[in-house]
Amino acid sequence: MRERLAAAFVLLAVLVLVMAGAVRARAVGDLLRDQEAMQLRNDAALVADVIDDYLATGRDVDVVLLDGLVRADAQLEFVTASGESVVATGRQFVDEDLLVSVVEAGDGGALTVRSGSEQVTSLYARELSELFVLTALVALLAGLAGWFAARWLARPFRELADAAAALGRGRFDVRLPETRIPEAQAIGQALRVSAAQLEARISRERDFAEHASHQLRTPLTSLRLELEDLVTRDDVDRDVKDAAKRCLARVDAVSGAAGELVALTRQGALVEGGQMMLGELATQITQSWSDRLADAGRTVTARAEGEIDQLFTPGPVEQILEALLDEVARGEGPVQLYFEGGPGHVRVVVPAGVAGQTPARGLDAVKGLVEPQGGRTSGDLVGADLEIWMPRR
Repeated sequence: MRERLAAAFVLLAVLVLVMAGAVRARAVGDLLRDQEAMQLRNDAALVADVIDDYLATGRDVDVVLLDGLVRADAQLEFVTASGESVVATGRQFVDEDLLVSVVEAGDGGALTVRSGSEQVTSLYARELSELFVLTALVALLAGLAGWFAARWLARPFRELADAAAALGRGRFDVRLPETRIPEAQAIGQALRVSAAQLEARISRERDFAEHASHQLRTPLTSLRLELEDLVTRDDVDRDVKDAAKRCLARVDAVSGAAGELVALTRQGALVEGGQMMLGELATQITQSWSDRLADAGRTVTARAEGEIDQLFTPGPVEQILEALLDEVARGEGPVQLYFEGGPGHVRVVVPAGVAGQTPARGLDAVKGLVEPQGGRTSGDLVGADLEIWMPRR
């Protein structure tokens, strides 16, 4: 986007300048020719006065006189009243693209002054060269202005792209740019609404899974206890006990199916296509922490174990550890993170002491992010390592 906008600025500036330059060049050319023609008329009038004074003394106009009056790039021709012609030509006179001025001289004679337009051409070429330099300078300035303008215009859209990418990784705390561009504001509002809707939907699914687990397993457990009691009683016929045993098998099957459905709901992808392997997630988070803590001279290392090739939704873990990073940034010393992947969960361990005397509100904020997403925490970062368990989704 920046390159296209900068190129558009340069192209527009060059086109405008070329059009204006063409008009100016034409006007300057006409002006130079008019000035040269005026100068030629003045020269002709001056030479005519000299000839008149010369003839008034009774002498005839000859080549010697005209040679002393002619310019190096001009030609003088005096035609007397009787038709005799006297011509004097300058050494640099070129008989091409001539400017001609004719005035009366003497008693019924005529003086013709001819001059080439080389001087006009030279001035015109200098004008064009100056115009070319001006065009190049304006193109450079337009390119710089276009680059900075494109960078300024593209900034909110780059941030919107980052927010959309974070939403695709399962992060619902989208960070939107502060901008007055209506299009960027509209996109940001759409992302904010989408994030809220997606978070609400996932929350409903999580609540449904927990509610379904409770509503199914509690009555099934009660029914199983009653059936087991019926099987163990001595005052019940054998046929009834056999039926109770068959019912127990059916109860176990239903309970197992309910457990599988709840587990399937919890283990599905939070955002389809937005998962990554635990090893990649650990590397990405470690790099983010390193960039943040490098200014304080602190090093960050990470160790990943368990099912490191298992796919996890990175957004929730990123959001939680980013909130925790604000607390860790207040401490001192190196930091070593530990990631462990399990069949349906990821465990992150942050060692005690790396955040100094961490205020309780910092951990409360972390717990406020962990627990609503089906995870749990232990430790306080002060006397014990902080352990975070998060579901795979």
